[in-house]
Parts: sequence; structure tokens; C-alpha cells
Amino acid sequence: MGDRHLRAPCEEPARRAHHALPPRRHDAPEGQGVMRRSLHFVPGGQERMIAKALTLPADGLILDLEDAVPPSLKPATRPIVRRWLETLDFGGRERWVRMNPIFTEHAIPDLEETITARPDGYLVPKPRSAADVRQVAQALERLEEKHGIPFGSTKLILIATETPRGLLNIGEVAAASPRITALSWGIEDLGAAMGLPRVRDESGRYLDIPRHARVMCAVAASAAGVEWLDTVYTDIPDLEGLRRECREGVAMGFSGKLSIHPSQVEVINQEFTPSKADAEDALALIAAFEEHARKGAGAFAWKGQMMDQPHLTRAQKIAERARQAGVI
Repeated sequence: MGDRHLRAPCEEPARRAHHALPPRRHDAPEGQGVMRRSLHFVPGGQERMIAKALTLPADGLILDLEDAVPPSLKPATRPIVRRWLETLDFGGRERWVRMNPIFTEHAIPDLEETITARPDGYLVPKPRSAADVRQVAQALERLEEKHGIPFGSTKLILIATETPRGLLNIGEVAAASPRITALSWGIEDLGAAMGLPRVRDESGRYLDIPRHARVMCAVAASAAGVEWLDTVYTDIPDLEGLRRECREGVAMGFSGKLSIHPSQVEVINQEFTPSKADAEDALALIAAFEEHARKGAGAFAWKGQMMDQPHLTRAQKIAERARQAGVI
């Protein structure tokens, strides 16, 4: 991923907050009422950054134990992240932990230390195959049983293109576990592994291999029936470039985007929220479908275009996202 610049954590223990986080609900149907327009990375152990993150309008926070934490500080940082999860008021945001890759010595300790604090789930980096994902899922199964956590309630988001093997196996990776709720992609690690001199052209747009990884993330996630989330935008001052990339992501069906700087969150939310005009247009089209269905018509002309089932599905998705965001 493109967040290598995030600073290492301090070694001071986290100050305990005064507001306890309400217990997580496990009775809500999976995926209902959950918006993931913006998931924001927070370096594990950084008090100032978690304090700032809790003021942002991000839909979820990702507490990072991987790239943001050097190996020597990982043991000291895990309990800090656990205490954050236990004591800070996340204001209804989703709470994710980016663990270390399952093939490293750090992965299982990440899970063991933090699962008792009941995060919504784990961001899994660098899965090379379905076997890697199943290994994470099996570890969670053991830990859920050990700590009396409802089976299967701890979800997974996969960053599925960070290795060449992961990109080649992305279809099986995306379908490897029912715990998977979303798929994302990354290019910095993949680019380094493949020796790519750069991943964008002079205009800032992705070159062929990154573009292929982005497309395959969308296709694999759709085939597996999970959300797909766009990767980070690393040129922090370039908010117009971020906005352009968000619009490309919306056109590709991404439901949200990962962020690495507070200034990015509002732009991401704006672009991944349907406009009021789009929402009203979707509702009008849904009503037109209902009217024509009563007349026995499956397809009809609407605003000069032929409409059929795929257009209804698209309109329903837009309307649902607009409702979740409070647009309608």
C-alpha cells in the first residue's frame, strides 16, 4: 500500500478515555446500515493521530499494526491498540485493525492481543492464496470460541493484490471465507515486488499493471458477492487528483476508498455519496418500473433510453446508499 510514510508509534501507554464504547451489536443483518465510503488509517500507538481521527467524518477507522509500526515496537503497540478499542468512543464508526501478514511471526499475536476488545474485524494484508485467508479465519474461530465471542462475527477486509501471487489468485482469495465483507487492493507492495519503476504516468493516472489490479479487485469482489473498496491516494496535497480518482472509482462500482490523511476524508465522502439529484432520479426510475410492472411490461423507454432489469438494480443501489447517507 502507499502508506509507508506513516510515522512509527510512540512507546508511551495510551491515556484512557472517559467514555466507554457501547457493546457491539451482533443481531443486525450483515451489510445493512453499513456505509464504507471512507475507511481511515490510524498508525497504532500514535495518541495525537487517534485523537484527530476521532474528529473526522470517516465511516470507519483502521488501527494499523502493519506498515505504521516497526517490528521492534509491535509488541508494545498491540496493547495500546487494544486499550483504544476498549476505552475510546468511536462514535458509531466501524473499528478495524490492520494485522500483519499471516505468514509473519507478528500475525497471530496481533489477533490474540486485540480480539478481546471486539473490533468489527481485521484488514488482512498480502494474502497470497485462499489458504492464507483460511488460516486467518481458523485463528479467529479458535479465539472466538476461547473468549465467548459469537462465531463468525469478526469480519475480514482483504487487500488482495499486494503480491504477484495474490493478484493471480484473487478470485479464490475473494471467496475464501464467509467472514470476508469487502475486498481492497494495493499497488505499492506489488510494484516493489515486481520491480516496477513507477505505477502512474506523468498525468498521475495508473499504468497498465496497477490498472489491471484495480479492475480485478472489482471483478473478484463482485463475483464473490462482497463490497470493493478503492486503495489509498498517496499524493496528499493533490485533492483534485483524489477527487478525480474517487469519481473513477464510483464509475467502477467501488463503494468507498481508504484514506491516509485527514484532509482526504471529506472529499472521499462527498464523491462516494449519491447526490440528491441522482437519488431522486433513482427513486423516479424505481417508481416507473413499479408502474410498468403493474401493466405487465418488463422493459420500457424512459427519458429516451430503454430501461430493463439492470437499470432497476442500479437505481435500487443508488437509492439505498442515499438513504444510508441521509440524502433522502
